[in-house]
Amino acid sequence: MNRCSKPLSQPRRLALGAALALAGMLPLAAQAQMQRLFPAKVQRGGITFTAPPVVELDGKTERLGPGVRVRDAHNRVALTGTLRGKSFVVNYQRDAAGMVREIWILTPAEIARPVQGAQAGSARPEPDYIN
Repeated sequence: MNRCSKPLSQPRRLALGAALALAGMLPLAAQAQMQRLFPAKVQRGGITFTAPPVVELDGKTERLGPGVRVRDAHNRVALTGTLRGKSFVVNYQRDAAGMVREIWILTPAEIARPVQGAQAGSARPEPDYIN
């Protein structure tokens, strides 16, 4: 009983290699086109991670909220301890107590786009909910 498979022929090997190469490129093309969406009440500012959870946000010393999530430019979760001493342009969101709870480190393309809803005088009223 022969348990060894037969070797692939040259055309089959080339076709299999081309298919694997194409499959490997598809996720890269999808990631290149993906655009991050930010919440409506997001604010933009400059942040310096001095000694987390203490940061300097727009020139003011502030404390990050418990359970803060920091997303890097590739939308991966970044630990605040690894960002110590670094400065970034970010979008951030505050919780009900006024503490920073989410931070997105921006790419140059995201910095070039204006922030929706953060300009003075452009606040939209909350929708009325009818029960």
